[in-house]
Amino acid sequence: MKTIDLVKWLLSFVRPMSGKIFLAAALGIISNLSVIAIPLLGLQALFELAKHTATPQRTLLYMIICGLIRGIARYLEQYLNHDIAFRLLARIRDQIFETLRKIGPAKLSGRKSGDLITAITSDVEALEVFFAHTISPILIAFGTTLVTIGFLASYHLLLAGILLIGQLLVGVLLPILGYQKSQHLGDDYQTAFVELNQQIMEDVSSIQDIAQYSLEETRLTDLETAGKNLNLQYRRRLTQEGWLRVSSELVLVITAVLLFLVGSSLHLKGTDVLVGTVLSLSSFGSVLALSGLGSALLTTFASGRRLYALTQEQPIVSFENSNIKSDTFNSAEFQEVNFSYKNTQTLLKNISLSIKKGEKIGIGGESGNGKSTLVKLLMRYWDPDKGKIQMNQQDLSIYTESSLHHTQGVMEQTTFIFEDTIAANIRLGNPSASDAALKEASKKAAIHEWILSLPEGYETKIGGSFRSVSDGERQRIGLARLFLQDAPLVLLDEPTSNLDYLNEQAILSSLKNSFEEKTVMLISHRETTLAIADSTYQLEKGTLTKK
Repeated sequence: MKTIDLVKWLLSFVRPMSGKIFLAAALGIISNLSVIAIPLLGLQALFELAKHTATPQRTLLYMIICGLIRGIARYLEQYLNHDIAFRLLARIRDQIFETLRKIGPAKLSGRKSGDLITAITSDVEALEVFFAHTISPILIAFGTTLVTIGFLASYHLLLAGILLIGQLLVGVLLPILGYQKSQHLGDDYQTAFVELNQQIMEDVSSIQDIAQYSLEETRLTDLETAGKNLNLQYRRRLTQEGWLRVSSELVLVITAVLLFLVGSSLHLKGTDVLVGTVLSLSSFGSVLALSGLGSALLTTFASGRRLYALTQEQPIVSFENSNIKSDTFNSAEFQEVNFSYKNTQTLLKNISLSIKKGEKIGIGGESGNGKSTLVKLLMRYWDPDKGKIQMNQQDLSIYTESSLHHTQGVMEQTTFIFEDTIAANIRLGNPSASDAALKEASKKAAIHEWILSLPEGYETKIGGSFRSVSDGERQRIGLARLFLQDAPLVLLDEPTSNLDYLNEQAILSSLKNSFEEKTVMLISHRETTLAIADSTYQLEKGTLTKK
């Protein structure tokens, strides 16, 4: 993506707040001019003292007023810029989350979690440099330079020209050179940052396996390598920033010296030469703020490109043309369905399966054969490469996304627990369910008594930093969630694979007794689990056969 296109995309967020941005820039210009005015007022006082016409009280009052104006204007400018920046970051996060929701779990399942966390957190935060420290400072530098050059031109055009060249070098040329010199630094740093994030997340998630297989030294070595790589990229950035800072200060000094020497050689009035020199030394503040901008924007633009690419992601399936709403289920059919994941060989070959209302269908087979893919196709995570999938004798694609969610109740091998109360976790599928219905679903899942044994009952906080739950308790909560949703079609994807025999039998007993009137599609590699199905099929090498 070209930088100009990225800037246009970022500016599209800014346009609704352009009024605030110009107000912040105006305040910034006032703040900078107040700073410039203070030494010039002091110089004017010295001239008056030399002529014995000084009124130090009045000059001191003006300097105090400039100081007060500087403080107030600076505060308001910073407040506005950061208010603008954080409001825009919130809007961008909304767009990112909307994109993640739109592209759906099918596409997200292939992404590293470290990438997504970096996008939502550090990549979005990196844009603050553009919104708070780029747009307004450029406007401030332009306005301040225009006034100071105009002021000095009233004394002598050549002096004004020298000052203009110095400020253009610091505010324009050095940022461009810095950006070009370090163009790959931003991408390299962000890549190293993502790799370290991913390494840490993997180590935290697999801490038990690391201890079990004595991988501590190996993982620590990998973590140290990732950390050293990040430190290396950070040092490269610091070196670049240091070079820019030194170069900018050098230009400032050279410009001031040059103004003094040229003014003296032209035999200008001493007052004019001193005014030009002092003005030069005090007026570089606004352009010095831009000198390191090229380097700072490297990371910002690298983050912006990733975020832009993410917002342009297209969902694997689209519900835009889906307009049928239905919460009933009569039948489902796979008709000669072929499916393969991107750039892989065909996983499912000519699959035909009919599921009638009230049937309990079991599908077995080895792990990796595509059993779970059948469930995901019925949930419309993907569309088949060939063939049709129908529900109620209508193509699955005509149903709205919400209709599928209401029609299909899903339980997978691991139930996700949100950091919330037990009641809130069970109510996910039916937020408006009554307390009576909540307790009835929990009784069906054989978890009601356990919940009542807790100090706060259904209001007990679980997940995250709160109370942990066992695998058996986790699956029972998922089962209660499924009962409370009360969907007509129940999809069970390895619901007992992580459980021991006793917990498996307890869950299966609840399933068998409570789903008498439901249609069930059960996926499992365990014969004991498939035993509750009315009829079973075997999936081998992409082909489905009835047992």
